Amino acid sequence: MILRSRRPRELDWYQAGAMLFGDWGTSRLYVLGLCFYYTHHASFWFMLAMSALLVWLAWAYYVICRLHPDGGGVYSSAREHSRLLAVIGALMLCADYIVTAAISTLDAFHYLHLPRPEWWSIATIVAIGFFNFFGPRKSGTLALVVALLTVLLTLVIASFAVPFLPQARVDRLPSHPTQVWISFVHIILAVSGVEAVANMTGIMKHPVPRTSRLAIFPVVAEIAILNLVLTLAMCAIPADFLGSGNPELQYEARKESMLRAIAEYYVHPYFAAAASLLFAFLLLSATNTALSGLVSVQFMMARDKELPSAFLQLNGYGMPMLPLVVATLVPLTLVWIFPDVEKLAHLYAIGVVGAIAINVSSTALTRQKDIRGYERLGLGLLAALMLAIWLTIAATKVEALVFALFVVGAGLATRWLVQHRGELTDRLPSPLRKAITPAPAEGPPPASTAPPSAAPKPEYAYEPKGIVMVAARGGNPSLLQFAIEEAKNRQAELRVLFVRQVAVVPMGPEEEENSTDWKEDPEASRLFTEVERLAKEAGIPWRWVYTTGHDVGEMIVDTALTHGADVLILGASKRGPLWKAMKGDVIQEVGRRLPEGTHLRLLIHA
Repeated sequence: MILRSRRPRELDWYQAGAMLFGDWGTSRLYVLGLCFYYTHHASFWFMLAMSALLVWLAWAYYVICRLHPDGGGVYSSAREHSRLLAVIGALMLCADYIVTAAISTLDAFHYLHLPRPEWWSIATIVAIGFFNFFGPRKSGTLALVVALLTVLLTLVIASFAVPFLPQARVDRLPSHPTQVWISFVHIILAVSGVEAVANMTGIMKHPVPRTSRLAIFPVVAEIAILNLVLTLAMCAIPADFLGSGNPELQYEARKESMLRAIAEYYVHPYFAAAASLLFAFLLLSATNTALSGLVSVQFMMARDKELPSAFLQLNGYGMPMLPLVVATLVPLTLVWIFPDVEKLAHLYAIGVVGAIAINVSSTALTRQKDIRGYERLGLGLLAALMLAIWLTIAATKVEALVFALFVVGAGLATRWLVQHRGELTDRLPSPLRKAITPAPAEGPPPASTAPPSAAPKPEYAYEPKGIVMVAARGGNPSLLQFAIEEAKNRQAELRVLFVRQVAVVPMGPEEEENSTDWKEDPEASRLFTEVERLAKEAGIPWRWVYTTGHDVGEMIVDTALTHGADVLILGASKRGPLWKAMKGDVIQEVGRRLPEGTHLRLLIHA
């Protein structure tokens, strides 16, 4: 028996808001310095225009979240119109994630004032990839704490700067409209991170429109208002301080760590150093989120047969290995090639602007009936603006266009090979075709498809009077033996539950997520064979239940209650306290999720 997992919807608005801030809010840490570098003391006007655009985008993504409550972001919205457009949008998002991971890690070590920040960045990306090998960690509460502390420290900096704001030097905008437009496009990377909220709707608590609204608008209000205050504060700092003693370097000396410079000037250098530790942690958190996003997009595309099936292969912790390797190697290679925040910023915006343009335009043209006329108009105008920005980036930053074309071209080439694999294989010489064609996987014999009347009825020692369910993952024969004895003593049917954790963020429609065949899972196949042998020797009735999901505890409880189990047996974990702190304890999670007054009894086998 194979069950499809029911996606847990436990993300409340404040958790979603914290995660959105971790993506969107981090842009302040490099946008302030780059805005001052490109637009000098006219920065306030450009930041004011950018704040208006951020509010417009927040409204647009609230509409997108309302219309696409199952998540998936640009991939889901564009797929309503064209699979090819959806793939291009997803690859644009991948380009954004790649640069996000690279620039966030590099800027983190600029804030820490460490020498050779590019080498620290490369080592850190490798370390983050290594930790992701072990699957998801408990990060919702941590994201909330980090977000609140960051907002608090930023408010402290802003409050110390407010008395000096009248001293800010605010120059007029350049006289030529083209120069104004190009300068505005230079700081468009401030929009990066907004796409994250559209990918969260699949795990948000119902009703999704309310949850997404409460998550989005407080975040954009904080970003827009504090960015303006900090921009004025930046323009009020003397040139010799910003230039580290050389006024001629005031626009470039602090461009990688401007918020630290503002904290040093208005509060205290010690406070700035302490705050920079938190800012660096927030930037590294954005790196981790970007790597997770890269893995999820690749896995989702492979699930839809847009990438090779090798991208679906999971390790023992539920993490897709090939997507993780790609998500780790590509950003660190980018840091190695472009070890400068300004150069990475040139590559940054083209991916996210392209993804936003596709997502917003696809939603404006959606066939759904519950979109209002003014929403179509607002989304359409925003899509036209984002397309104009994308074309400007492509025309003025050749390296960004080459980077985007490389990412999209590599993805589309791989997709073409997947779609034409059979034709290409048939053209190969016979010996080579046999060498590259995988042999049929060996596994347990398929379940009988004969009608119940024709299938031989197995003989058991008793007629089952209840259900005992055991959650097992193999490697614990004493647990299986204990479950068999418990079922025999109670004269109950044994149901063996195998939960294959899929450690990627759920994206896209829920009904498409879980098509895994347990016969293709080697660990599950071995467990099936072992249970079949033990149950036959004991002469007890039993059934096999296989399911996949992101949250193991949620799946165990949901499956046990759905099957009407009387007893649920779990094996005690031998993991240490550090592992449990990072990954959570399944037994505690199951106990927490059991409803009050349930007839289901929980037994722990030590």
